[in-house]
Amino acid sequence: MTGKKLAGGILAAAMTAMTAASAFAAPEFPTDVDVSDMPVVEFAAPHFNDVTDAPMVEAAMNEILAERYGIQVKLNFIGIGSWQQQSNLLLTGDEVDVITLWPLPLSTFISNMQLYPLDEYLADAPEEFINKFTEEQWAACQADGVQYSVPNLRNYGNIFICYWDEEKLHELGYNEDEITTLDQIEEVLYAAHEKYPDIYTIVPQSQATFCNGISWDGLGDQNYIGVLGNFGQDTTVTDIFECEDFVNFVKRTRQWYLDGLMMGDALSNQETGATMIQNGAAFASLSNRACEPAPAGLTQSKFVDCWSDATNITALTYGINSLSSDPDAAWVLLQALYMDSDLQTLLIDGIEGVHYILNEDGSASYPEGLDSTTVTYGMAPAYWSLPYANSDVPPIDELGSASFFSDLIAFNESALPSIATGITIDINALGIADEYAACINVKTKYYDALMNGVMDPETTLAQAHQEMVDAGIEKICAAKQAVLDEFLAAKGE
Repeated sequence: MTGKKLAGGILAAAMTAMTAASAFAAPEFPTDVDVSDMPVVEFAAPHFNDVTDAPMVEAAMNEILAERYGIQVKLNFIGIGSWQQQSNLLLTGDEVDVITLWPLPLSTFISNMQLYPLDEYLADAPEEFINKFTEEQWAACQADGVQYSVPNLRNYGNIFICYWDEEKLHELGYNEDEITTLDQIEEVLYAAHEKYPDIYTIVPQSQATFCNGISWDGLGDQNYIGVLGNFGQDTTVTDIFECEDFVNFVKRTRQWYLDGLMMGDALSNQETGATMIQNGAAFASLSNRACEPAPAGLTQSKFVDCWSDATNITALTYGINSLSSDPDAAWVLLQALYMDSDLQTLLIDGIEGVHYILNEDGSASYPEGLDSTTVTYGMAPAYWSLPYANSDVPPIDELGSASFFSDLIAFNESALPSIATGITIDINALGIADEYAACINVKTKYYDALMNGVMDPETTLAQAHQEMVDAGIEKICAAKQAVLDEFLAAKGE
């Protein structure tokens, strides 16, 4: 299907509810007016590193936006720790226009009526824009045939790896490429604990998150309230605290904790595992990754091949706030961010010569003496959280080669897909919103503590599961199961 046919299909599906669709014209704004008279579009996204120089980047973007599109942008970066709460608050008013849709399921934003339908805009969008993504990727961002968000090019699957202090690993006599299972990782951890008793043996991936999943699929729900095990190949939806994969994993980490390998204060940790290894405070950390190499001073061993959960494509997308005071201007910005390489490079890498330098091979490096933790605009490693689709954005060299963004497409194609890939589960439509909210509270109470080995699974798992039952997990699993069964039947599976 061509891009224009896809756009036409999207519009046709929506026209039943849009009697004025035929009169729609693509939004345009004059570029020959004073910038103070141009619409200002607020763009909100999470940040993971220092973004002190965001105003500098914003100013550079606004020069381009004024000249080419007749609009201006206001960048609103929100720290990852408060992102979910603050982004939800933004969507209760008209302050934000374009926003990252993450980590709640896309269906939640849709059922909450927080997103502006994009069908009319896509019907008039350039074929080059439509063809940035496949028909399946566009369709994943729809509900009842209406387009509510735009995908972004990032890893739609993950490998799971263990980061090591490269020097220490080799001192122990191990070869990272020969370590391919959790049992082998465990052997190395115990050897390191004996040889390097004054540092943490293994630390969380980031803050209190020990590892961002392993083999359980939340069916589009990054909170894992009702999951499929076995890399999304199981067909029965279960409580995470009864998922065999999760149970076996936390029993292992509990033993690591009892044997002194883990951080005792992991639940209050504020650093990333990679940073602690680089700083000499830790030896290892698990992580989910795409095809980027290990950071400087680290090496890595893969213990899970690339797989993709049910709605990995929609786990993070971009949309327009339904309460936006100027959705037309918001769309102009959104489309430009996906098509204009200059804007994308500024948003991801920052200012050339200040936040990065361009290498001869087309990649980017931090200026001398700086890295992702010290540069004053550190969004480059978080490329995946920003709206882009061009492979000609210079990737920061810590991601690997100059062809990283092109390689990412091949990486995505290699992923083992969940059996439920493409499913849409609307918590509100299923009448389980109250139970879902109650179960999140229970899950938050136990999940990270169990993953970090702080709680004893032999006693805590049964307690956690019972509290989930009291909160309504059985109703949630039954509702998800019914949708899954219908979905698989429609696919002939």
